[in-house]
Amino acid sequence: MGSSQLSRIEIEPEELARRFRDGASLANLGVLCHCTGTRIRHILAALGVEIRPRDSNSCGHRPNKFLRR
Repeated sequence: MGSSQLSRIEIEPEELARRFRDGASLANLGVLCHCTGTRIRHILAALGVEIRPRDSNSCGHRPNKFLRR
């Protein structure tokens, strides 16, 4: 697998932002996109999305909701 394949995310950044705002964690979005939460953080920050502090998911723990298709 080449580096260009590793760097490609198939979900639109706006969709990542929507899911994050709806309560998905950076880690869960990373799993969904086959990348790290840090990479998701950089993408969202570039969009101007305010990143929640760790463990501040006010919606409760819903780790699998955002992984289902």
